[in-house]
Amino acid sequence: MQDQDFAIASLLLQDQQRLIAAGKVQRWDVVKWTTAVNLALATASVGIGTSVAGIIIVVFTILVALGGGALAYHYHRRITGAWRDADRVAAYFREAGIDFSKIIPGYRAPEMYDTEELSILGSIIVLSILPALLAWLVSMAS
Repeated sequence: MQDQDFAIASLLLQDQQRLIAAGKVQRWDVVKWTTAVNLALATASVGIGTSVAGIIIVVFTILVALGGGALAYHYHRRITGAWRDADRVAAYFREAGIDFSKIIPGYRAPEMYDTEELSILGSIIVLSILPALLAWLVSMAS
């Protein structure tokens, strides 16, 4: 491998790492905003107090959660694509005699890199529905 090839491959790998980091920030922002909107809707439902308006707000929180989940999944797919591209660059390095497995042992498919993080973020989005649902149930009981 020539110095120029190594430099270009290194830049490509850094670019993929930046894309992955940016995608994770975007995914986290989606979760934050989804949760914030759903908490605001839950607060509004407490102030309204009628059962019909309460169920409408619960439906809105479900729609917001579905939209947030779809956006988070979209960013996850983009991150997975960046992981795949980074794996191609790593394969190029491997062919040139630089073995990443000695530095970072174990291999997972790109789809599995963020599995734990994605399940936590998905749980947060789903649980963001609960405050509005609880507010509606309390208004129904009283």
